[in-house]
Amino acid sequence: MIQSKVTPKNIDQLIAIIQNEFPKSKIRVTGKARTLRRQAELMAQRIRVYRLEFLKTYRRRQHIVEMDTWYSTNKGATFTQTVDEFEKIIIRARSRGALVSNHLSNTARDISWPHGTYIELDKIEARINQLGASVIREPKAAGGRHWHVDW
Repeated sequence: MIQSKVTPKNIDQLIAIIQNEFPKSKIRVTGKARTLRRQAELMAQRIRVYRLEFLKTYRRRQHIVEMDTWYSTNKGATFTQTVDEFEKIIIRARSRGALVSNHLSNTARDISWPHGTYIELDKIEARINQLGASVIREPKAAGGRHWHVDW
C-alpha cells in the first residue's frame, strides 16, 4: 500500500484515497446524502427488521429513545406510519440541535463492506481514521452489510 500525501478536503476525496490505496478491497460508495424523509425510511426499515441492530448502531440520544419507544408501543403500525412518525421525530430532534445523521449534511458515505481479511479491514479502518473520518461497521444492516463513514 502506498499512502497518499494528499489531505482530503471532503468525504468524497477521502473515499477516493481509500479506494486508490486499497484497490483489492473493491470499495464502492453505496449511500450518499439523504433527504430527511429517506433517513426516516432507512431508520424505520432498520428498526422493523432488527431492533437490536438499530439500537446498537445509533447512540442512545433522545430521538433514538423516542423512535424505539414509539416503535415498541406501535408494533401494528404500517411501514408508512412508522416512517411518518420517525420523520416527525427527526424534525423535532434537529430543531433541538441534535445530530441525527451526517448523511443529512452530506458528510457521510456508506461504502460496500471491503474485501479482505480482518487484519486488512482493520488497516483500512485505521487509515480512514488517520485521514480524519470514523467508521461504523454495520454487518447486519437492513439494506445489507456495509461501512458507514463519517467525515
